[in-house]
Amino acid sequence: MKRVTFSIPKELKDKLDKYPDINWSEVAKEGIKKWLIKLEKFEQLENKGEI
Repeated sequence: MKRVTFSIPKELKDKLDKYPDINWSEVAKEGIKKWLIKLEKFEQLENKGEI
């Protein structure tokens, strides 16, 4: 599996730290997957000329 690193504002990190039991990497991974699904559907519609 590949590793991706990105920066977040300190305020956001402080909020994440309030919930140490949550696997934030998994939350981010699922969020990225959902966005990719939306983008792929958009591209399909665009390629069909439906947009």
